[in-house]
Amino acid sequence: MNIILLGTGVAIPQLEKAQSGILVKTPEELVLFDCGAGILGRIVQSGYDYLKIHKTFFTHHHLDHNSDFLALLKAQQLAAMDSDVPVQKMNVFGPAGTQRHVAQLLDLYNYLTVEVAVTELEDGDNIRVGNGVVSVRATKHSVPSIAYRMQTPTSTLVYSGDTEPTESVRDLCHGDVDVLIHECSFPDSYASVSNHTTPAKLRDLIFDLQIDRIVLTHLYPHASGQEDAMVDVIKERFPGRVDVAYDLMKINL
Repeated sequence: MNIILLGTGVAIPQLEKAQSGILVKTPEELVLFDCGAGILGRIVQSGYDYLKIHKTFFTHHHLDHNSDFLALLKAQQLAAMDSDVPVQKMNVFGPAGTQRHVAQLLDLYNYLTVEVAVTELEDGDNIRVGNGVVSVRATKHSVPSIAYRMQTPTSTLVYSGDTEPTESVRDLCHGDVDVLIHECSFPDSYASVSNHTTPAKLRDLIFDLQIDRIVLTHLYPHASGQEDAMVDVIKERFPGRVDVAYDLMKINL
């Protein structure tokens, strides 16, 4: 499993940070998790072919997690027109409300002819993806939101999406986990913030789990200059590797 953090930012613009998006390459296919503003360009920069992305998993439907989705569809459609090769169906997965959300977007841009199939996921669902399984747990955010565990025969990734620290993410980290990509939006001076996670809260959630590596993403500008201190807070109780994500960061498992 090869992982590229395409975008590690938030809805507030930051230099060198696109919004949320993660690309996972398995031996069988490319899988996209979230698709915020700037992600289509980051896919091109990554060296992977956006025409080969036919599965998109959304954690929730805030703009910084889905606003480049239609841009991806349009790019695939235009490229197919130039090559006379029919574009493949896009399979979309997401929390409750995904069907209505995608349908309304496609109604607004009815010149988009890419076939889109939507599957709404619930807490506890498991989806076969190639030679692996994507497991789903509900999380705590301001809109319906879910976290994902992607497990192949050789590696395991857990991606939190946007959430307060929740037992559901802890449950997804059962057994051995190669990497947990977890939002850590604010430093602990903003500990009263809701719908997001701070370092001490994340540390206390996962300190005793069998996770090899934690990658902190979705950092607001409020965390700028405090990244090392945030990592140190987590390492007070967590013995594994802790990194701060950056755009186009690669993780090979």
